[in-house]
Amino acid sequence: MHLRYSVLLLLGSAAGGLGRQDADQTCPLTGPGLEPAGLMEQSICAVTTNVVPSSSSSSSSPLHPILQEFQDLIESDPRLYMFFDSMFDEDAVEPANSTQYPAGYDYHRMLHDLNYVLHTAPSFNTSMIHSINRGSPFYALLRWAADTPDGHAALLDKSVNAMIGAILNVWGDFLTSPASAHVLDDSPTGWFHPDSLRALEETGNLGQTAYTFSDMYTCDATAPAYGFPSWDAFFTRTFRPGIRPVSSPDDDSIIVNACESRPYALRHDVAAYDRFWIKGLRYSMRHMLAHDALADSFVGGTVYQAFLSSMSYHRWHAPVAGRIVRAYVVNGTYFSHPLFDSPNMYDTMSRGSTQAYLAATATRALIFIEADNPAIGLMVFIGIGMVEVSTCEITVREGQYVAKGDQLGMFHFGGSSHVLAFRPGVNVTGFPEERDKGAPNVPVRGRLAVVNNREIDR
Repeated sequence: MHLRYSVLLLLGSAAGGLGRQDADQTCPLTGPGLEPAGLMEQSICAVTTNVVPSSSSSSSSPLHPILQEFQDLIESDPRLYMFFDSMFDEDAVEPANSTQYPAGYDYHRMLHDLNYVLHTAPSFNTSMIHSINRGSPFYALLRWAADTPDGHAALLDKSVNAMIGAILNVWGDFLTSPASAHVLDDSPTGWFHPDSLRALEETGNLGQTAYTFSDMYTCDATAPAYGFPSWDAFFTRTFRPGIRPVSSPDDDSIIVNACESRPYALRHDVAAYDRFWIKGLRYSMRHMLAHDALADSFVGGTVYQAFLSSMSYHRWHAPVAGRIVRAYVVNGTYFSHPLFDSPNMYDTMSRGSTQAYLAATATRALIFIEADNPAIGLMVFIGIGMVEVSTCEITVREGQYVAKGDQLGMFHFGGSSHVLAFRPGVNVTGFPEERDKGAPNVPVRGRLAVVNNREIDR
């Protein structure tokens, strides 16, 4: 099946800037016969993981047609040309976020680095373990530019985001192909190296069990790449039956966790409009729900948000039993973030970080469910894509009935965020408290909250 990579997942940044490391380390972005073009000594590998490859090709290779189209867009629009010409050497709004690009880096080099990335699959590195996602090449190329006034403007532009989506579709084609499976091995940067398996198992066991990777996930440990035909197949892997049972399947007062995730925020009496772009975790309900005709019924209601790491399970499941009322993807931004945040914001869970901003601006999936329990009634699941390599794939349709715990869809590749929103008057309590970075996730389909069974006006 062709998967369109139109929703991204906010991947984390590399720590510590662009320091040179030991020359014998392996570049985590690999592809047959490929080397990064534009960043020279401080190449794409240096940007993403501080690893410098032994050589760097020239930027004279022909661009992929989709990147040539992007160049044409930049150069044909005076406004976009101004943004892209300035964003790589402009001062950041926050001085701490000042650019770390090598001298002379520009949008031409960016395009040639993207030309390289389109034929690579990210491999494992230990910095990914407790982050939403690290070692992300697209975000690594844009992370400092995004903090400048011109970069911020460029990455909010609809035509730029449409082009980024098209570029990511091309990368998605590679990540769903057998060629992308070459990182699914036991080499030092392979996803089945003992260090990676240990991290995946630690994440999946939630500090409660001692399963191996093959105990937990549907795979064949005796086959090459554990039987996964592509990078994407590995990241959208499924749990074996019984590993994540549905909590209280016959009790409709129990709401289960829609994603294997770490609690982030709980807010009540959410406003129709709020200043989501400033510090303070302000949710703006009508923006989050893309001004859907049903959005006003959630104004004044409750929002619960949690995030998924790159090591987590990436499928979504119904938090309640009921009927799908609406299900669609909202096109939004990919790399835009609020200017108050730091370049490492995706690796932190500060109360003022970017999650509420993304809930209102990023490309996202909206799934409205009319719960069987009248004390819940209409609720909504929001799957929030964050930067790159992840599409929001919805696998249910309008009018379909789902039992509690049934699959709703999935993120492709890495960590992201999701929201559950309830209408005002729904007396839902018992949500888990916020958890520190590195703390275990709440299991998908496990108990999340409980609703007081008192019917509210529909």
